[in-house]
Formats: sequence, structure tokens, C-alpha cells
Amino acid sequence: MGRVVAEFAKAINASKEEILSKFRFVNCDNFFKDNQEGKGGILLLGHFANWELLGFAAAIKAKKMAFVAYPQRNKYVNEYISKLRKRFGSILISSHSPFFASFRALKKGALLAILADQSVISSRFYMNFLNKPAEVSPMPAVLSLKTGVPVHCIEFYREGNHLVAHCTETIYPPKVEYSTKAVADFTKILQRTLEQNVLNHPADWLWAHNRWKREAEARKALEEGKVRAN
Repeated sequence: MGRVVAEFAKAINASKEEILSKFRFVNCDNFFKDNQEGKGGILLLGHFANWELLGFAAAIKAKKMAFVAYPQRNKYVNEYISKLRKRFGSILISSHSPFFASFRALKKGALLAILADQSVISSRFYMNFLNKPAEVSPMPAVLSLKTGVPVHCIEFYREGNHLVAHCTETIYPPKVEYSTKAVADFTKILQRTLEQNVLNHPADWLWAHNRWKREAEARKALEEGKVRAN
């Protein structure tokens, strides 16, 4: 966390060239090209390496970038960080009520970044994450199913002095009738990619967040055969 904060602070006044020099993008040309052509897409990310710097770098390379971000409790800290996150023209969407703003951004051709690896109390969706019951975010799946845009799965890690963003796969939403089951099935596929990222790069993941803090209620729901709370 200290390294993330120090790097973020140092990048405040860095030029675009200086920020991009720290990055290596692998297999990402297609979705940046789609974005330049006005096609929407979802970047499925987690809290790996320095996700804040990845936001800077992606915004520099994209034509239209949007982020779903959790507002900080301190008003002044929130205003400051929000200003930084929007430094390169990104649209910032509050995680408190993100769906409609995210939907509109995708329809307007934005590349929408969603950090979907943490427990989200408002989701009420449950499934195993690394073999332990957890609450998961269905939003990437919901937005992809509703808009038809693909989900680009990003593996993000440190390699020496560089940060590597590797698009491991692009997943298109299944052509099925929208339902809770469709959302759950698609969410399970997307969550598996996040699990694999943790297994591949455990030292780069933000373990300080308690991913399983609602394990008891998640376990109860799964034992009752539920994937979603009523």
C-alpha cells in the first residue's frame, strides 16, 4: 500500500510520456482500437499492483474512458482524488449508484473500467471465490448482457520496474434471454478470471481488503441453493 500511495503521489505531475513509460500493454491493441472507433467495452480489473496508475495509463491511450470508483469518506480527500482520477479526461462514476451512468457511458462508446474483485454489500450475489463463499459483484455481467459490449479481462502485475497490463481474453455476452440465472452464470465465468489473476500474482493483489467478510451469509445462501438473496 505504501508503494501504491508513493507512486500515485509521484505521478500527480508526471507527463503522459512518463506515465506510459512505466507500462507494458500486452494484447490490448484490439480494445483500444475499438474504443477509438466509438465502440463500448468493459475492462474487468482487480486491485492489483498499482490500479490507480493503470487508470491514468488507460485514460491516456483511450479516446473515451470511464471508471466506477468508491467515494472516499473524507470530503476533501475524495475531491482531491477524484480530480486526479479525472486528470486525463476520464468520466468518474460513483459506486454507490453506478448502473445507469455506466450504461449510458457504454452506449456512448466509453471503455468502462470496473474493479470487481472485492466484496460488495449491495450486490446480494453469492458464489465461491478461491473456494470460500463470498459476495460478488454482478455488475460487469449485467452491463455486458444489457448492452452487448464485450468484457476485456485484464491481468495486471509488476515485472521489474514496469507495470504489465495483459488482456488475457475478451469475452462476449452469451446470446440468451436476460435472467438472474444468465447473470449468475456469466458472473461465475468472469469471477474465475479474477481468481486466476490472484493465483498467478498473489503478491500483487490487495489482500488487506477482507474479500470474505460476508462469508457466513454467503455460505448460508449457497447451502440453501441460492445464488442471490431475496
